[in-house]
Amino acid sequence: DIYNVEAAEILAHETLNLPIGEAAPIYEKLLATFPTAAKYWKQYVESYIVTNDEETAKQIFSRCLLTCPHINLWRCYINFIKKVNSKRGSEGLEETKKAFDFMLNYVGNDVASGPVWMEYIAFLKSMPVMTPQEESHRMTTIRKVYQKAILVPTSHVEQLWKDYDNFENSVSRTLAKGLLSEYQPKFNSAKAVYRERKKYIDDIDWGMLATPSTGSYKEEQQCLAWKRLLTFEK
Repeated sequence: DIYNVEAAEILAHETLNLPIGEAAPIYEKLLATFPTAAKYWKQYVESYIVTNDEETAKQIFSRCLLTCPHINLWRCYINFIKKVNSKRGSEGLEETKKAFDFMLNYVGNDVASGPVWMEYIAFLKSMPVMTPQEESHRMTTIRKVYQKAILVPTSHVEQLWKDYDNFENSVSRTLAKGLLSEYQPKFNSAKAVYRERKKYIDDIDWGMLATPSTGSYKEEQQCLAWKRLLTFEK
């Protein structure tokens, strides 16, 4: 049975210890059966990243990112992009910035995206600036990212709000007052939605593999949990 989940998990675990030449066909077989298994895609691509095979890693990412909007896989992608561009100066920084924007465009509304927003903001803050104009542009960019991040109902929304508050007050206390009062209700709304949403997402097993129905109790429970979440999201 190719959909034997336990066998697939054992095989994936054993494949970790194989040289990539031997592991690749096994990953391909696993992913042909479980094409939405983000954890297998991540494991597969990481085996190329550690051997510094950037081209193959890029090819694998191009095959899976858009069909697997899973935060852990996308964070693996952004770490890869940062690594690849780390020694490319300003051009590399710009490429990394584009990758963050690309990523947040796809998974920025995910309930688990909070750390990614924080990582992006930290990245923007670390970018070197040479002129007052560049500094002003950077501040505007950071502000816009904060203002997007605090609208997303994530587990980190309260921390992001505190960070945003500190950021605005460090720039201009006068300006901060107006901006924070404008965004406070929006943040409160995101916080309330997250608390409500959490009740539904906690019941979902995000790592469960997609297989034809077997009618098991767990499958039925997961199906109901997904239906509850989808009803809430509507």
